[in-house]
Amino acid sequence: MNRGDAWTLLGARTWVAWVLTGFYLLATVAQPLASWGTYTACWPVVGAVLLFVLAGVVLIATPGDPLPLWATVVIVVACPAACALQFSAFSLPLQTPHQLWPVGASIVPYTFLCVRRRIVAGWIGGVSLTLVCLGWTTLTGQSAGTAISISVLNAGPLMMSTLFAVTVVPAADTIYRLRAENTRRAADDAAAGAALAVRDARLRRLDRLVRPALDRIAAGPPFREAEIAEFLVLEAHLRDTLRAPGLVGAELDAAVRAARERGVRVRLTDDGGLSGTDPAVRERIHRRIAEELNTVTEGVVTVRILPPGRRRTVTMVSSAAAAVRRLDLGRDGIATQPADSGPPI
Repeated sequence: MNRGDAWTLLGARTWVAWVLTGFYLLATVAQPLASWGTYTACWPVVGAVLLFVLAGVVLIATPGDPLPLWATVVIVVACPAACALQFSAFSLPLQTPHQLWPVGASIVPYTFLCVRRRIVAGWIGGVSLTLVCLGWTTLTGQSAGTAISISVLNAGPLMMSTLFAVTVVPAADTIYRLRAENTRRAADDAAAGAALAVRDARLRRLDRLVRPALDRIAAGPPFREAEIAEFLVLEAHLRDTLRAPGLVGAELDAAVRAARERGVRVRLTDDGGLSGTDPAVRERIHRRIAEELNTVTEGVVTVRILPPGRRRTVTMVSSAAAAVRRLDLGRDGIATQPADSGPPI
């Protein structure tokens, strides 16, 4: 899950942000087009536009907060380079303010660099832009005041973005941390509620199973043989729920109970191989075991859920006087081989 930050809080990871970036880049392209006839060469202007497009795409498309170093370097370098190319494409005197479009356009990437926790890089970019302007005015015989006047306006947005970065960005961290804590608490509450619901269901089921027997025991002897047999079957079932929880289910419980009432000794063991299994697969395994149990009329039946990671998930061995029958079930609940019979052990 992505880490929450002010960039996300502003909605900059949505399609709306891409639309706004597209409008920004269109406006960037429109400015040199508005002064296209004033340039001495076209390729520097095209190069400057491409550098701004690169900076805008890298800024909006690169994940991570703070912005990765490589993306930061690309944005910091692209804007002054674009200004230098633009300045080389026209001669003095200026014919239209649109010729200086890179100076104002550069502040947008630098402003958002500050929002993305690269405050120092944003100011380095702003200072670099001023230095490029100073170099241009010096080479063309203009005063340093001219360079300052056309670039100093960038200081205002940079200051505001810096203030935003040192106040709102930590607040965004707090917002997302509180949201994560609330989500975690909600998950804990849901898990606790589910555990309580399971416990209550088990208590109701236990009460339904055991209360009649306890009431009869409390009434005192003598006990009929049928009642004693019922108590033994109930005791074995309760033991199964503790020793083999993965083999507890309505259909399988009925089959085990019926087998025990026929005099078959049924032993169930769970070593955890069905933990996390899809309910449909678990139901298929229970049904297959129940089908086998329904065919047993004597002897001992041992059903074991194997430990996790085995090729086979469940083994079932039926030992009768005539033969020994074995059934192996795979992870999908399907027999890995047909149930086979052999001589008694």
